[in-house]
Amino acid sequence: MQEQFTCHLAVKFTAAWQQLDKSRRSSVTHAAVAIFDSFKDRVGLRGTYVVQGFQGHTDLLFWMFADHFDDIQDLQLELRRAELGNYIDIPHAFTGVTKPFEFSTHPTSFAVGMTPRKYLCFYPFIRKPEYYLLPKWERKALITDHGDIGHAFVPDILTNGVYGFGLGDYEWLLTFETNDLGRLVDCVRKLRESKSRLYMQDEHPFIVGRYFPLADALSQYV
Repeated sequence: MQEQFTCHLAVKFTAAWQQLDKSRRSSVTHAAVAIFDSFKDRVGLRGTYVVQGFQGHTDLLFWMFADHFDDIQDLQLELRRAELGNYIDIPHAFTGVTKPFEFSTHPTSFAVGMTPRKYLCFYPFIRKPEYYLLPKWERKALITDHGDIGHAFVPDILTNGVYGFGLGDYEWLLTFETNDLGRLVDCVRKLRESKSRLYMQDEHPFIVGRYFPLADALSQYV
């Protein structure tokens, strides 16, 4: 598995954004698109997601990936230095890295170039310390059972799991992609029956958004 870095960057527009006239907001968003374009050879943008109506803490979620984390960070610094940076807050930012899974060879959908789906559902999670004190065979059985439940929802739901850095103690970053939000609810309900849930400590925030190409996503708030 090729090692790559990922970032889920949540953006919230400030009240000052709405005080700008529409032409100015349009100019600011065009400049932001140009910044992403200038990094397109170094940073992949899996998708931009409009969160309006799902959660109040986030307006947009950017899902990025790159071979080098510095490129992801440099892109974000450029956004903050641009005029757009005067009108956004960052309620959440999660960075991860792809590495071989302990008990699975399942590839991440973005890494193998699968087409993004209409909706994204993202959350970080933390396992209880007791999980890591279980014998390896028992952990494998728990994860295998959990995976078998989820596999029943493929190809309706694509999964992308990457390792977190332990910042805030988040160990995993998980992204579902689907064209059918109802199937997502069915999947999550079924996964709650997995015994691995006994060892889950935290799964917040859970961010849901609708996919748009970058310029179209930004234009929703112009």
